[in-house]
Amino acid sequence: MKKILLLIPVTAVLAFTACKKPVQEEGPLEMLDEDYVFDPVDKNGNYSEQFLSDIYAQMPQGFNRIGGGFTGAGSAILDAATDDAVPSQNGGNIDNLIYGRLDAVFNPDDAWGKNYTAIRKVNVFLAKVDRVPKAADTRAYWKTEARFLRALFYFELVKRYGGVPIVGDNVYAYTDKINPPRHSFSDCIEYIVGELDAIKPIARDEKTLDEGDYGRATQGIIMALKSRVLLYAASPLFNGGNIGNGDQQRRVSGYPDYSIERWKRAALAAREVVALNYYKLGTNYRDVFLKRGNTNLDIILPYLRGKTRDIGENNGPVGFTQSAAGRGLTSPTQDLAEAFLMTNGKPITDPSSGYNPDQPAKNRDARFATIFMYNGMRWFKRPLQTYEGGLDKPGGATVQTKTSYYMLKFIFNGADQSGYSDQDYNFPIIRYAEILLNLAEAENEVNGPVKEVTDALKAVRDRGFKQALPTGLTQETCRKLIRQERRVELVFEEHRYYDLRRWKTAEQELNKQLYGQKIVMNADSTFSYSKVPVGTIRFDAPRMYLYPVPFSELQRNANLIQNRGWE
Repeated sequence: MKKILLLIPVTAVLAFTACKKPVQEEGPLEMLDEDYVFDPVDKNGNYSEQFLSDIYAQMPQGFNRIGGGFTGAGSAILDAATDDAVPSQNGGNIDNLIYGRLDAVFNPDDAWGKNYTAIRKVNVFLAKVDRVPKAADTRAYWKTEARFLRALFYFELVKRYGGVPIVGDNVYAYTDKINPPRHSFSDCIEYIVGELDAIKPIARDEKTLDEGDYGRATQGIIMALKSRVLLYAASPLFNGGNIGNGDQQRRVSGYPDYSIERWKRAALAAREVVALNYYKLGTNYRDVFLKRGNTNLDIILPYLRGKTRDIGENNGPVGFTQSAAGRGLTSPTQDLAEAFLMTNGKPITDPSSGYNPDQPAKNRDARFATIFMYNGMRWFKRPLQTYEGGLDKPGGATVQTKTSYYMLKFIFNGADQSGYSDQDYNFPIIRYAEILLNLAEAENEVNGPVKEVTDALKAVRDRGFKQALPTGLTQETCRKLIRQERRVELVFEEHRYYDLRRWKTAEQELNKQLYGQKIVMNADSTFSYSKVPVGTIRFDAPRMYLYPVPFSELQRNANLIQNRGWE
């Protein structure tokens, strides 16, 4: 078995080294005849495995995916539609998420067609792969992987839209006229969890996985997805906080009532991943996102890409040229910066914290210095100049930071380098740190801040700073700490956008003015700092808690109902 390596473009994922068949024109496998791909005389199953690789390529891709794709100059990270960042460039598609201008016709994060196309590919694979005379155990593993991916694709739909049509194993032709109704939210959760439970016993054990199979679905990956699915299902938006208006909308929008049993299920699912005693928090936070392979046990499920430099080039500072040139597309906010505590446990807004704006990383949560690029930080052999008129914030029409910060997370340590170089950029779809925080969140909702909760929370937090947790924690104060930790630990990994929705707090957190820093160099070369507004964000409740079902789907299928507020 070879590793799943997702190259760009993803429709051209051809990472396997098998000999190519003659005659057929080269192109994406979904454009080839299924009898050709699933050929009974293809004893090695090369094209079948390649087809499976193309399904892996449909997983969440992360990074600068909104608006401009992987390399588009106007692209943005999803977190730029939260209070953690603002897009440096005005007028991009991300603005439709920031200001609530999406609708059933245009949604820059629309996932309906993409995920149903991927689900169809899975069903084609499951229906056809047994034609290939590959070893039965290998085909069994392949089918397990395909079913895992299908469960992931359904979850990507459910977390955005609520209940969606479940098509089972059916393979419909594109010309077939089918009109399935939306299944209830509960039915969708149970289908996804049921699939994961069914395939777990026959999936491969991650402890015995070859290095070349890194990134393929294993028992641990399956269990980790189950943890996330059940955590979402137990969360306030879905667990009795139903936003539907009327019986039909309510059944697809969540559960009609609250049950603590859902939190218990979520806690158990996370606990079982921890009990594997396999995954571990990486000791070097930056390396977690750059090192690939079975030695990086913090990332449970990665989106693997070919070696590339586009993440640095898209988000790096703008004051460099040639191989060191950056587009500076992401501006982390001062709101986010203030979420990172000092090592004494105090926020930087506390006058007694010891915070020094000239040395913002000193005596600070260690993760701050791996997530932010800031004024005076060494980068490509010189200090960054993000003060007004500096090389990296020159003003004028140049796209540049709006906040005096640039995004460093995911980018290699360039302090003494000459420019960007190709790196193993892994977007972390699921990480072990998330599982620990899932456990802490769910168990706190069941039993309050018991030792299992605080141990899990402290294990993640200790990587930033080892200050003891506050004494006298209550369920509510512990809940705030867990949510704070999810924000700083999982930043820019597309969690906060959905966390604020599932917690049903987006209407408070995403209706406000956002801030950055303004840094002015004084005549004596010292700096003055002030907090300045850099933009607003808008969240229209309740409708923006779920996405609108695309208008084109409603036109094709009269049995679909629209979500509340998008009718």
